Amino acid sequence: MLSQPSENALALNQISKTYAGEQVLSQLNLAVPYGSVYAFLGNNGEGKSTTIRVLTGLEAPDAGSVTICGDSLYAKRRSLLSRSARFVPDYRLLHRLGGLIDAPSLYPNLTAAEFLSIGCGIKGLPVSEIDRVLAVVSLTDAAKRLVGQFSLGMKQRLAIAHTLLGDPELLILDEPTNGLDPSGIRDIRQLLSELPASTGTTVFFSTHNLDEVEKMATRFAVLKDGRIRFESDIPSWKAAQQFNMTLEVGDANAAHTVLLKHGFQSKMTNPNTLRVEGLPRDEQPRLHALLVNEGIELFQSYQCKTSLEQWFTNEHTD
Repeated sequence: MLSQPSENALALNQISKTYAGEQVLSQLNLAVPYGSVYAFLGNNGEGKSTTIRVLTGLEAPDAGSVTICGDSLYAKRRSLLSRSARFVPDYRLLHRLGGLIDAPSLYPNLTAAEFLSIGCGIKGLPVSEIDRVLAVVSLTDAAKRLVGQFSLGMKQRLAIAHTLLGDPELLILDEPTNGLDPSGIRDIRQLLSELPASTGTTVFFSTHNLDEVEKMATRFAVLKDGRIRFESDIPSWKAAQQFNMTLEVGDANAAHTVLLKHGFQSKMTNPNTLRVEGLPRDEQPRLHALLVNEGIELFQSYQCKTSLEQWFTNEHTD
């Protein structure tokens, strides 16, 4: 009996996986809430691809459990030949997810509609699904064009349309913007960020494009040494970041003295400019008020926040 819980579209609990004696995943825990656009981050070799293969049923874990929309993907069964127990996926659950792993496999000599009709036939879906998914990925006008004439960005959107056949509850994508030009990246960003609202599909994707994560994800997790080392929603992460601020004032020396007296560390860069580093977001109004109350002329202030890429490089790169 398939169930529909209220919290997580995907949950990994204590997942471990070893290859040739090397521990790739170690007691990995991860929960992806319904309706989220969840980014899965990590350097090469940390276990991202293995995790995706485990949660799509392509690789069985050595230990732990994977839950898709409230139901367990793996059951432990004893082999009749070896008599040893191993995890076996419940393939009935796979219709509840769509996946795009590695580069998409498309047929250049077929039209977009013809290509999608193959997926409808395999899944036993009505041909009306073709129009629906093409509309979701903004390719309705290209339905009768040959796939070989598509740009890379259009091919990626068509591949995502294929994964959306059957209206899956969970979409799993491995590096969906890899190799795309800025226009293609922008199109995929907009598509994925809108999918939960437009289709009800939860999105889980791995990526190296950290700038895009800030723009389209609602949550993210960092994988390192086979475990989740950090997890947060994007707004909370942004609120916790410190800012650097450049101030243009009438007298930088006087402003520096005032700020130092109140515990702010600043550095003069010229007689009318100073820089304050490591400034929490909620301290910025107080800093401005202190200068104005002390009679310091404040002409302009510029803030520079830490990007996700800078934060990741500083915190999670050896």
